Amino acid sequence: MADDGIIIIGGGLAGLAASIETGAPIYEAAGEGGGKSGADKMDGFVFDRGIHVLQTKNKTIVKLFDEIGLKLVDRVRNAHIYSRETYTSYPFQVNTAGLPIGLRIQCVWEYLRRGKNPKPTNYKEWIYRGIGKGFGDNFLIPYSEKFWTVDTTKMGFDWTGNRVPSTSFWQVMRGALWSKRTDAGTNARFQYPENGSGFGSLPQALSQRAGKIHVSHRMTKLDMANKKIEFNGEVEVPYEHLITTIPLPDLIPMIPDAPDDIREAAAKLHANSIMVVNFGVDRPNISDKHWVHFPEKEICFFRLSFPHNFTETVTPDGKSSVSVEVAYSKTRPLDLSTLYESVRRDLIRVGVLREDDEILTRGMTDIKYGYCIYDADRKPAVKMIKKWLAERDVITAGRYGLWAYFWSHEAILNGLNTGRGLKRRLAKRAAAEG
Repeated sequence: MADDGIIIIGGGLAGLAASIETGAPIYEAAGEGGGKSGADKMDGFVFDRGIHVLQTKNKTIVKLFDEIGLKLVDRVRNAHIYSRETYTSYPFQVNTAGLPIGLRIQCVWEYLRRGKNPKPTNYKEWIYRGIGKGFGDNFLIPYSEKFWTVDTTKMGFDWTGNRVPSTSFWQVMRGALWSKRTDAGTNARFQYPENGSGFGSLPQALSQRAGKIHVSHRMTKLDMANKKIEFNGEVEVPYEHLITTIPLPDLIPMIPDAPDDIREAAAKLHANSIMVVNFGVDRPNISDKHWVHFPEKEICFFRLSFPHNFTETVTPDGKSSVSVEVAYSKTRPLDLSTLYESVRRDLIRVGVLREDDEILTRGMTDIKYGYCIYDADRKPAVKMIKKWLAERDVITAGRYGLWAYFWSHEAILNGLNTGRGLKRRLAKRAAAEG
């Protein structure tokens, strides 16, 4: 235990960053740090746990990457949408030229009169108000419901920010006449780790600066009254101050004395889950794209990516790789017994694979908590839980500790700020007492 008694639960990006600031030890349930930002290696192929890229010029983050020696390559986004058996460049609303003329007219017309739509009270209405019913009904709404696994009328829109690309009138009109890759959106240019560990290179580099990482330590009970943490049902570790990045719906049931209202609040937090299905293919350059979105329900996955186009070091020479993401939840379960076959069938259907392609390796990674859902219950529930824990020297951080939609650099920045904030409070307390 660090001299000031800080312990960090969870070795993902936020936990690692908080440890860099505090020097505190990390206790991680898995056999290695990294969390959702780690990578899986299979027969010479490396697959990230879903799409991960870096897209920030934040000086604190850039300086940290330089200090930990993280080497990045710059990429110009080559992203597409598959709709009506056609690949169009991303974003959809500025690249409709390849679609039927009637659809283009409808989308542009509804875009021009989008201001007549009512002031939004939910995500669906926000889409209508922002890009019109044509673009909404033909892409963003079906894609969103496929991705989030919930009705868009049940979601708020306070999370959107720059995550949904904004476009201008001239971009929409030009895109209806001819297709052209654009720089709309924040990830038009992005960075990716250069070496052969995929995005997992990032948490590996952060780990070199963090405190001691105790792997295979799954928290099973949090005794806040006596300030003790139980791991694996048997080992107890004392603490004075706790930073936790594990999902709130998992954390609260581990606290025996959590009151009913806190347990009820945690039960109201929802997320989708992502099954990542990976294939290593015995054929070079099966695509030059980075990723593709699939709004149509007839295709089982909502998105796929081609790891070999992010960096050449994650795929053996002369081979290709494809990583597919399928969303699921309690209301939309998956049939794992047929998932490989369903994914392969749809990859052939959309022209990514050929019937005679040899699959050299395949695997699945289950992301239990994919993206936190911003419904009406989220904000008050998180506020209540966070306040109750903070009063007991437990600080929540990171994507799942704050139940927020963080990009990778935002998770790191949140971890750094959490660590700094705690150290400042402890220093002020020590000064007041001394």
